[in-house]
Amino acid sequence: MSIQLNFNDNYSKIYGSKYTKKMNFLVRVITEYETENQKHDFNVLNFEAGLGKSFTVNRLLQEIVNYHWDFKKKFLIVKRFNEDSIKSVDFVEDEFVKGSAVAITHENWKKWQSNLEELKTKQIIFISHERYISLCENEELRQVFVHNRDIMIIDEKVNFPVYTYNDERFNEIFQILPNDTRELLIKVCKPLNNFIDLQKTLKQTNKVFTHRFKIHPATLKNFIEECQIAIDNFTIKETKHRNKVKDFIKELPFFYSNQCIYNSNNISTYNSKHKHWGLKNNIILDASAAIDGVYYCNRKNKFKVIEQSRIIDHRDSNFYIYKFNSSKSNILKYKDKYFAEMAQHIIQNRKSTDKTLIITHKGKDFAEKIHNELIQLHNQEDVWIDKKDKKKDKDYENQSIAISWYGNLIGKDWARDFTQVWLLSTPNIPLEHYLIQFLHYSDDKIGNKSTELVKGKYKNANFKAIQNGYVAAEMYQALKRIQRVPLPKGDFFIVSDKEDLITSILSQIKNAEITKEYELNFMIEEKEEMERQKKLNKKPDQVDMFIEFVLNEKKGTYKKSDVAKQLKISKINRVLSDTRVKTLLNKRLKIHTRKIELI
Repeated sequence: MSIQLNFNDNYSKIYGSKYTKKMNFLVRVITEYETENQKHDFNVLNFEAGLGKSFTVNRLLQEIVNYHWDFKKKFLIVKRFNEDSIKSVDFVEDEFVKGSAVAITHENWKKWQSNLEELKTKQIIFISHERYISLCENEELRQVFVHNRDIMIIDEKVNFPVYTYNDERFNEIFQILPNDTRELLIKVCKPLNNFIDLQKTLKQTNKVFTHRFKIHPATLKNFIEECQIAIDNFTIKETKHRNKVKDFIKELPFFYSNQCIYNSNNISTYNSKHKHWGLKNNIILDASAAIDGVYYCNRKNKFKVIEQSRIIDHRDSNFYIYKFNSSKSNILKYKDKYFAEMAQHIIQNRKSTDKTLIITHKGKDFAEKIHNELIQLHNQEDVWIDKKDKKKDKDYENQSIAISWYGNLIGKDWARDFTQVWLLSTPNIPLEHYLIQFLHYSDDKIGNKSTELVKGKYKNANFKAIQNGYVAAEMYQALKRIQRVPLPKGDFFIVSDKEDLITSILSQIKNAEITKEYELNFMIEEKEEMERQKKLNKKPDQVDMFIEFVLNEKKGTYKKSDVAKQLKISKINRVLSDTRVKTLLNKRLKIHTRKIELI
């Protein structure tokens, strides 16, 4: 059956049929398409960030629940966060229609676990990305969620977890475990620890490569059983410590059953059960799908990206580039100078009416560092830093400056009316994580594929596309947190010296052009100082010294060997053959076999 939505919002008023056709194409893909019998499993639509695709999905569901009772298909909607699911249910169901939709959260899951048959009857179920991932591991429970269900919509890309083992993690678990379990820990981790120690000896710090580890099943089984006893008997007293051991014994088998990737004293792996699962019609809504390499690496064409043209016009926005290598390691190298200067630029570029969003990495060396610099220049009460503790920390309360970090913003809308955004760092993740993403999305193994790096980038085309695409996608999504309006007029500031990265990001924003480029003052000063030191330490040019000798010495004949010794010239004949010296021939100079003559 065909459903069309009517639109009377600001987007439809400005962009007319371009917008309404695009949104109703989404409606048609949801209500009429099926991927079950096609050559791909998922239709991936990259409607641009801020266009209202999630709102359109909610409107469609509301329309079906309230007016299209003959539409019998059932939905499973996967949202990034539980709060999004709850808001969607509240939107879809009005006061007269209740019970058609349910959001499954941590708070109500216990209730629904004892009412699974009723859950199957719901026309619309909302779950989080986290629950979608957990259902990969539980076939029986997954069947409850897919029972007689037709349409799945995943809002935003699913990032499956990466599991990492290193010395720090071993030492942490060693300190937590009871004494009588520590010997078992040493034994069960011996293959991993020996491997890391070997790579340290070989100084394999800048390489990425795969490895498979083996262990006797009984060794692994005994260790896990002993840890479980310590957890159950509360021998491990603190809850946070018990949780860390629970996570460790859950993840440890993956290192001995799956392909592992080594890089910089870290061994990383994944859960091979973590793969996309779906229904008859599966849709992924991801604004950055066109530039994210994960959707193009599957050898079975599991994902079909249906690219959407951009319609939101950014011609009235400004895009400023601060040319600086904003990788984590380079920022840490200059962190005191960098954040002090960036705080000044942020304050200097603000008007009293501006609302400014600052995005960097989480932690004391990044988000907290710029926060500390800003409150020295601006009213502390007017600078908000995002919540580290969701339960205890304060929500955003309309401050004019807000600081957040990558991985904490996609799918959130609280900064939609901000006028400025600053990307202060590049969201690189550990190199091995890009290969884990390949394993999650490709239905393939790394095998003999090259994991060689060239200037920090993978040589393999698929791995490089995932690496470049991840960074560009995160930065694009971060930029588009602000000015989520039909005609944006914001200021967008990017700190990066990677031209190809900037080009990729701006390619996703209609009529985005670089307004101005800047260099950071402390870097200009550093370059000038380096040049000054270079000149001070520069050895005198031997040709210049010889020319000065010719121009200033008395006329006469001189032995070549004496001149060379006096001027400390190592190869006098090479100097004499220089084109600059030849210009003096027969004017100030004649050259003989063993002598030179000044005339």
